[in-house]
Amino acid sequence: MKIRSKHREHMQESIDYYFNNLEGGREGLVEKYETGNFQNAHLTKNLQKRFCFDVLHNAGLTSFVCAEIYTYANDEHIFAVLRKICPVVKKRY
Repeated sequence: MKIRSKHREHMQESIDYYFNNLEGGREGLVEKYETGNFQNAHLTKNLQKRFCFDVLHNAGLTSFVCAEIYTYANDEHIFAVLRKICPVVKKRY
């Protein structure tokens, strides 16, 4: 995997913190995405990718990714890590 282990660990910790402090928790957020109850759901082509990158942003990791990870990796590398961290979502709408 291209993303450095210390960066993966930071992402994991930040995302876990986000899920643990989210009203409704991880399961509630998964339910919203699976049922299309999020902004511009009708425009989303890849639900898993949208979910993962929304979680990344909402966990406050955007500036970290821009400053640290984009210096040596790209979105596909980031998505590979996010798929391991985030729960799987299945489109039901």
